[in-house]
Amino acid sequence: MNDSFRKPQNVVVLGGNSDIAFAILRELANDRLEKVVLAGPNQTTLHERASEVSSLGRIEVQIAAFDAMDLAQVKAQTELAMSLVSSVDLVIIASGILGDQSHDETDPVAVAKLISTNFTGPAAALTAVVEKMKRQGSGSVLVLSSVAGAKVRRSNFIYGSSKAGLDSFALGFSDALYKTPITITVVRPGFVKTKMTQALKSVPMSTSAERVAVASVRALERGSEIIWVPSSFRTVIFILRHLPRSIGRRLPF
Repeated sequence: MNDSFRKPQNVVVLGGNSDIAFAILRELANDRLEKVVLAGPNQTTLHERASEVSSLGRIEVQIAAFDAMDLAQVKAQTELAMSLVSSVDLVIIASGILGDQSHDETDPVAVAKLISTNFTGPAAALTAVVEKMKRQGSGSVLVLSSVAGAKVRRSNFIYGSSKAGLDSFALGFSDALYKTPITITVVRPGFVKTKMTQALKSVPMSTSAERVAVASVRALERGSEIIWVPSSFRTVIFILRHLPRSIGRRLPF
């Protein structure tokens, strides 16, 4: 279980191939991390990731199936993944895809896939996670959101709106859990250099998975509900939110 400094021993990752989630595990491995469950749709790459996690220290790693698009199975898959450890200290919800805005905005199937993977599936999983944590009496959840969801823009409004949905859902759940032993932290990174974004050009205020990991672990220790990485995005998004739409829609990003 978590110690007095909120250091988790047992962690479940829904979206186990996420580079950001792996960076968080690497940060946690410096403390008391003992057991990890990596859940995702691609068992081959999960095995590879499991080997990487095991190499971080004396950590027991198991893998499980989790497909955010399979809405009929999300609850059962989430519960099974969490059952692989006796008590879950932390769940990282990291399932997500970036999509291709220029293509996807003309393809209803692609839009449905992106929203299911980034919002609907993770929201259903979060509900199952919270119910499990209520039964065990405690737990923490990290929800990987994005600054793209804090202010949806023309250049990536499909991805942004899917993250906005998950972001708002997680914060609403956090309010519902106020004064309980269960906490939800929403992580809002900017452009992160990972496998998912390697084909894209870096943009101003880009960050790394490692920086997101450090900020996320510190947020867990403080019990923070929202973190921005880098923190300056809080001011940037505040300004963008208050721009007239006639100006905002002309911005080149």
